[in-house]
Amino acid sequence: MLPLILIAPPWALFNRPSIQLATLKAFLHKRFPELAVQAVHLHLETAAQLGYPLYQEVSERSWVAEAVAASLLFPENAPAIGRLFLREGRGGKELARHGLEGLAAGLDAVYNRFLDRIDWQAYGLAGITASLCQTTSGLLLLRRIKERRPQLPLVLGGSSFSGEEGGNLARLFPGVDHLVRGEGEGPLAELAAHYCTAAPPRPLLATEHPPPLDDLDQLPSPDFTEYFDFLHSLPENRRFFPSLPVEMSRGCLWQARHLRPGDDGQRRNGACAFCNLNLQWQGYRHKSAAKVAAEIEALARRHRVLSFAFMDNLLPPRKGGELMHRLAQGGRELRLFTEIRADTSAARLHEMHRAGVRSLQVGIEALSGGLLKKLGKGTSVMANVEMMRHCEALALPHGGNLLLGFPGSDEDDVRETLATMKRVSMFRPLAPVHFWLGLHSPVHANPSAYGITPCGNHRHWRTLLGERLGSQLRLLVQGYRGQQGRQRRLWAPVAARARTWQRSYRALTLPGRNSPPILGYHDGGDFLLLSERREGGTTLQHRLVATSRDIYLFCRTSRSRRQLQQAFADIDAARLEAFLLMMTDKGLMFSAEGRFLSLAVPMEPGLERLDGHGLYRRR
Repeated sequence: MLPLILIAPPWALFNRPSIQLATLKAFLHKRFPELAVQAVHLHLETAAQLGYPLYQEVSERSWVAEAVAASLLFPENAPAIGRLFLREGRGGKELARHGLEGLAAGLDAVYNRFLDRIDWQAYGLAGITASLCQTTSGLLLLRRIKERRPQLPLVLGGSSFSGEEGGNLARLFPGVDHLVRGEGEGPLAELAAHYCTAAPPRPLLATEHPPPLDDLDQLPSPDFTEYFDFLHSLPENRRFFPSLPVEMSRGCLWQARHLRPGDDGQRRNGACAFCNLNLQWQGYRHKSAAKVAAEIEALARRHRVLSFAFMDNLLPPRKGGELMHRLAQGGRELRLFTEIRADTSAARLHEMHRAGVRSLQVGIEALSGGLLKKLGKGTSVMANVEMMRHCEALALPHGGNLLLGFPGSDEDDVRETLATMKRVSMFRPLAPVHFWLGLHSPVHANPSAYGITPCGNHRHWRTLLGERLGSQLRLLVQGYRGQQGRQRRLWAPVAARARTWQRSYRALTLPGRNSPPILGYHDGGDFLLLSERREGGTTLQHRLVATSRDIYLFCRTSRSRRQLQQAFADIDAARLEAFLLMMTDKGLMFSAEGRFLSLAVPMEPGLERLDGHGLYRRR
C-alpha cells in the first residue's frame, strides 16, 4: 500500500493539534490497518520557527493571517496586500517589528524545509485541511506540492471551502483533484482505497456532499502522535503543555431544532441569523458521555496533559451534563474549554466548573431584547446578564462578544444596549465585534429582509487572491451593500462605551489571579455585607439584614415577581416592590423582562452555595 499524508497548514492555534488530522488518521487506521498515514501539524512547526508571540499575533487576526501566504501566492498583488496587512495588523507589536515581508520570508522558509524533507514520490495521496485563517496558506501549500510532484492526487477539505463547488475550484485553481465538502472520514477512505491500496482502482464516490456519520461512537479516539513527536523534539525552553481538541457532537443543536421540514440545511428559521459555522455538517449528532469521558481519560494518560478544548458548537444538554459528572468523578484536575448557550442554568455551570471547565465561549452577542430577537438567539437580556454574573461568581472568563452593526438594528437597540452596559459594568466586559456577512447564513439567504444586497466575496478576498479568483470562488466571508455607514455611526457610542468598560474593569480588577470582585458580598448568616469598588479608590458598603438578605440571596438566579411574592408571601407586595426598586436604583440588582437578579457575587470566587436546582431557599 502507498502511504498517505495529511497536512494542517498555519495559522490555526499552535497550542492545539489539528482535530481534523487526528480524527482522520485514526479513522483510516481503523479502516485500513496496513495503511501508513502521516499527519503533519505544520502550524506547530511554523509557530516554532517564527516564534510563538509572533505566530499568535498573526493567528488572532484572520485577514493578517490570510495576507501572509497570499503575498507568496500572488506577488504581483504585493502592494495592495501590504496595505491590507498594515491596516488589519495595526496595534500588533510583533507584526510591526517583522512586517509582511519578514513574515512571508519566514513562512516561505518553513514550507521549503517541509517540502524538501518529504519524499513526495512515495505517497499515493495527499490531503490538506483548510479552515479559519488557513485559506491562502492551504492553497499555497497545495501549489507547492503540485510543483514538486504534479501527478500526486491532492484532496482539499475543511470549512474554508465548504461553500465552493469542486469543479469550479479546480478550474480556478489548478491542482485541486478532489474537494470534500462535509465530513471527511468516508470520502477520504474511498480516496485511500482508490489511490493507496494494492487492489485494482475502484470507481470513486462523489466527494462533494458525503453522507454524515450516524453513530459517532464508532469513531476511534483521535491520534495526536506526530504533534507530540514534534513538540518533544524542540529544545526544552520551547516546549509547552498543549490543549487537546476533542469533540462530543457535530452540527448545532439550536440550528437543528429550528430547521423547517424539508429544508436543505442552509435556510434556517429561528437559528442565529448571522451564523454560517455549520456548512460542513448535516444534522446534529453526538457521542455518548461514556465514549467521550473514556477518550479524555485515554488521552490524558497517554500524553500526560490535563487541558482539553471541546470543538462542539454546543454540548448536548442531557448527555453533556452526564459527561461533566463523569469527568468530575475522574480524579484528574482537568482544565476544560467549551462553548455554551447563555441560558445554561447556574446549576449546570457549577457542575461544569466542578468537572474542570475554566474558560468558556458564551453565545451572548447582544444586550438588547429587540436585537436578540432579530439575531434569532432564542435567549433574553436577563439570561445574558445572569450568565455574566454566574461566570463572575466562578471567576470564569466567558469569552462573550457584543455584535455591532447588525443589519436592521436601530436606535432602540443601541439605547437599550448602552443602558444595559452601564448596569453590568462590574462584570467582565464583552468583546465588541463588527458584523460580517457569512455565506449561506440566514441573512445571506434572505438579504432583503435585512435591508442589504450581497455583492459576492468580501472585497479583501479580491485584494488577496486577485480579481478573478477573489470574485469567482465562493468563500465564507461575503461582501454586501446597504446600511454599513449608517450602522457604523449608529453603533459608535456602543463601541466607545465598550472601550471604557474594558479600561474600567482593568483598573478596578486588582493584580493577581484571585482578585476580589468589583461588586461582592460576604454572608453573615442573618445579614449580608456588600462591597462595591469604584474608580478613584472609593468603596461603597451596604448591609442587608433579615428578610432583605433573604430576598437578595434568593435573587442570585433571576426571579419573576410571582416567584418573589410566593417565596415571601408574608411581606406586603408594595413593600417588596419598593425594596426591589431601591436595589435596582442603587445598581445592586438588575431588572429586565419582569425579572430581578442580584448582581453581587461572593467575595471569594467559587464559594457560592446553590441547591441542586441553582436556587436559594429561605431558612
